[in-house]
Amino acid sequence: MQDRRYSWLVSLCLAALFAFPHAAFRYRASIRLLVDFDIMVEACGLKPPVLQVYYDQGRGFSEKNSVRVVLPEQKSKHIQAYLPVTRLYRLRLDYLNGPGTVRLSRMTVTDPFGPVLLSEIPVRQFVGHQTQQVVQDGNALRVQSEANADDPHLALNFEPALRASGAGKFWSSLVFGCKVFGIMAAALEMLFLCIGKSFLNARLGIGKAKAGK
Repeated sequence: MQDRRYSWLVSLCLAALFAFPHAAFRYRASIRLLVDFDIMVEACGLKPPVLQVYYDQGRGFSEKNSVRVVLPEQKSKHIQAYLPVTRLYRLRLDYLNGPGTVRLSRMTVTDPFGPVLLSEIPVRQFVGHQTQQVVQDGNALRVQSEANADDPHLALNFEPALRASGAGKFWSSLVFGCKVFGIMAAALEMLFLCIGKSFLNARLGIGKAKAGK
């Protein structure tokens, strides 16, 4: 009976070690948004050109809440930035770290577990800083900074804020973890019982063989 209690304890511990971290990972993965776009540097004053994407969760912009990418020149680069946010209030594109010109195209903001939240570049909603002009060029935007720019960027406000579909799924993730925990605990206990019976039968077989001799 004591061995049975120990096997249940081991089963519960192993099941908990797997189930609840998995549920936490599942929940965290569901509360993020994907910002996706192409950018090409046509001209730049500082080399190498650097793009930095800032995201505002309601507390303003910060270096901590940003993604930084070194860009090639005269070559389009596809950017995919996964933002660990429940709500996205503002997005800021520091498209260069100095004066220059870039082309932006195919910008989307997507919920990986839900719908596309933004499917085109909203030209009129961009607020430029140290930006001389933003011109629609086919399906792309041609963005030119001021000649002496040292921090050119475009800011985009979302009203209402873009919301990740997993933002309210904490309890469903917890229930999922409990279900996995219960299933694993039962499965492990059955496995331990089978191993125990096999071991006991093996010992009995060895004992009978010795007695027969």
